[in-house]
Amino acid sequence: MFLDYSMAETSADLWESICKKCGRCCYEKVDLGAGLIQYTDEPCIHLDTQTNLCKVYRNRHEVEPECISLTEHLVRHIHWLPEECAYLEYVRHKDTLAAVREAKNAKKKIRNSKRRRNGRKNP
Repeated sequence: MFLDYSMAETSADLWESICKKCGRCCYEKVDLGAGLIQYTDEPCIHLDTQTNLCKVYRNRHEVEPECISLTEHLVRHIHWLPEECAYLEYVRHKDTLAAVREAKNAKKKIRNSKRRRNGRKNP
């Protein structure tokens, strides 16, 4: 279960804690076209396959310039993360909560608008 954080972007420490450390994002991928991504059995050379942790995590961008940092924004726009990725689950949950909140607010505005037209006071 996820908590609903009101921050526009989740803090860096909280964001890092969401990761399940599966290591799947650190495996080579092949783009098959038409939105299909094939994961290979070839991990990044810096991935410890026993712990699924990066051996150079703190300096990964200097050591491996092609390494990317997953952010909420990026997770929403890339389509190669596995469905069970905790970041993907978190972002989808957060977006669903935001959509529900938006729908409730829209319904409330419509209800208040009808009351004003009918000459009633808003509660």
